[in-house]
Amino acid sequence: MNVLADIFEPTLQPLLRLKPLFLLRDGIFSPWQRAQLRGPKTSEAQTRRSQNETQALLTVHSALQNMQFTSPDTHLAAVKPADLLLNIGRQIEADLRLLDAAFTHKLIQTAQVEGDTTRVLIHPEAQVSAHAVIDVRNGPVVIDAGARIGAFCLIQGPVYIGQKSQLDSCRISNSIVGENCRLGGEIADSVIGDFSNKHHDGFLGHSLVGDWVNLGALTTTSDLKNNYGEVRLTYDNQRYETGTIKLGSVIGDYAKTAIGTMLGTGCIVDFAANLFGQTHWSGHVPAFTWGADERYDLNLFARDADRMMQRRGRTVTPALRRLFGDVLPGA
Repeated sequence: MNVLADIFEPTLQPLLRLKPLFLLRDGIFSPWQRAQLRGPKTSEAQTRRSQNETQALLTVHSALQNMQFTSPDTHLAAVKPADLLLNIGRQIEADLRLLDAAFTHKLIQTAQVEGDTTRVLIHPEAQVSAHAVIDVRNGPVVIDAGARIGAFCLIQGPVYIGQKSQLDSCRISNSIVGENCRLGGEIADSVIGDFSNKHHDGFLGHSLVGDWVNLGALTTTSDLKNNYGEVRLTYDNQRYETGTIKLGSVIGDYAKTAIGTMLGTGCIVDFAANLFGQTHWSGHVPAFTWGADERYDLNLFARDADRMMQRRGRTVTPALRRLFGDVLPGA
């Protein structure tokens, strides 16, 4: 039996308040999806979360109802942000063999391709403009069902574009994009979750972006310090080594940034933080931050989240609403 892992450095907490680590897409698939495709069915995961936390997650993710969460029986290393970013190309490549057969014989007929055209894997239900350029000299490009690639996009593999995601005037390289995202501007070496938007100009680099995130126009991340030194992350007043000089931001689920927002190297934007009122942000921005010095009211946040989710055919369920409250201390 395959045993999944939900063991991670606290710096990834903004992405994992509403789901276990193994539901986080780290290639074409998440570890959970990968396990289901390979079989046999996985029913055990090792975690350091409390029983109350795991039970709360089970109420939101119906597919995990039979999952048994256990304490680690080995000294498993905690996954760090840099680990996920370093393995983008390797994991996309490894996942190719698990793709549905519909991808394997789809040859690109319209867009300009630089490199071996068999490395471009497009679902028949995807749409790619004749004025897009796809470069597979450094890795494959996979475009999933319902995705739309607009004119003047440049996709430099390895890249995975998830179902129903839309790219407009976008330059993207070495990245993973989840389901139903809206993207534009420059994106490099990043992992983006589901239902997230970065639809305008601005640079997103070496960053991890959660679900239901909205990055306002010209939002830009810094992913390299001026002295070329190692990036260190600050989370909950603790410092963490990254082992790399290239790391942008960790942006948690439901976070938002105003137009023209600048995020410093190694910035962590926590769950449901709404950044406005100042241009530059750095360090750890706590969950439910509202502007420069206030807190996002839980009821107002839940209302706004529901409004946003309804635009994509989703709603805030009672179980999800309770989980929101678990994130906000004193709620």
